[in-house]
Amino acid sequence: MKITFSKHALQKIKERKIRVEMIEEVLSNSESLFYDLIEKTMVAVAKVKIDNIQTNFVVVSTKKGEEIKIVTTYPCKNIDKEIKRKEGVRWVRM
Repeated sequence: MKITFSKHALQKIKERKIRVEMIEEVLSNSESLFYDLIEKTMVAVAKVKIDNIQTNFVVVSTKKGEEIKIVTTYPCKNIDKEIKRKEGVRWVRM
């Protein structure tokens, strides 16, 4: 599996000091997986440790053949609120 990054994703990774290993971990071991109907992207969610603090982490990606392209990624303190706001309107649980 080859992972590539959009310019936006690379910018956010740098800004937020995100390790690529964290992204790979979320993609491999997501606790929740959604399909974004508007952007036509996959949304993977899992818990990770950032600076010794456990938090939810969201990875938004597309897949074409064997290539996964990361569109964006971000930590999310209140994932339940994020899911409640988007599920059924924009996100469909996989």
